[in-house]
Amino acid sequence: MTIKSTFDAFDAASIVSDMSSAAVRAAVAQFAAAEITEVDAANRRVLGRVPPPSVSVDGRLGAPLSSVKLDGGVIVADWAVIGDVLAWIGRTLQERSPVVSGRYRDSHTLFADDAEVPIGGDVPPAAQYVFLNPVPYAHKIEIGKTKSGRDFVVSVPNRIYERTADDAKARFGNVANIRFSYRAPLAGALLKYVPVRGPASRAANAMERELRVPSIIVTLRN
Repeated sequence: MTIKSTFDAFDAASIVSDMSSAAVRAAVAQFAAAEITEVDAANRRVLGRVPPPSVSVDGRLGAPLSSVKLDGGVIVADWAVIGDVLAWIGRTLQERSPVVSGRYRDSHTLFADDAEVPIGGDVPPAAQYVFLNPVPYAHKIEIGKTKSGRDFVVSVPNRIYERTADDAKARFGNVANIRFSYRAPLAGALLKYVPVRGPASRAANAMERELRVPSIIVTLRN
């Protein structure tokens, strides 16, 4: 979601005749701040929270609104809501995937809490979102080595999930907590590690550890 206000030379000249340059910039800043506040209020109504916007002034991220140029100045505010974050991660994982049969590239999976949901589709509210790839060789693609010591995959850089988590954190860290981890998928669900209290629990935890694959964990900031 983006608000973009552009002020060209004609607009500025029509105002400067009655106002000083400082007053014009102050008026522009006041208008942009009001627009941002209006979108914040809409986000609160729809999302129940206000994701912080990324604001740039004439291409300068975080610059004061009142520093906008009078001729051709541009103020842009972007709100990256969770759907944007998840769509970017899903798309990036596919773009970075090695392709032989295409199975790995097409098997990236997204869970909203414990429910599998389509990547790029409508995102239901959830406390936690998890990306993973359930193919048996996902761990090898991430960090595996051959007997000779080279990376298991050579057609693309390895650590696909780890690199994507780092890049997503750098890009969207102001609106979401994003981290690389491991999760265990089984039959369309996520296994959970449970406190060991007997043979059955130990067996379940052993299975959970064995099935773990590289994952990206995403939670919204409060």
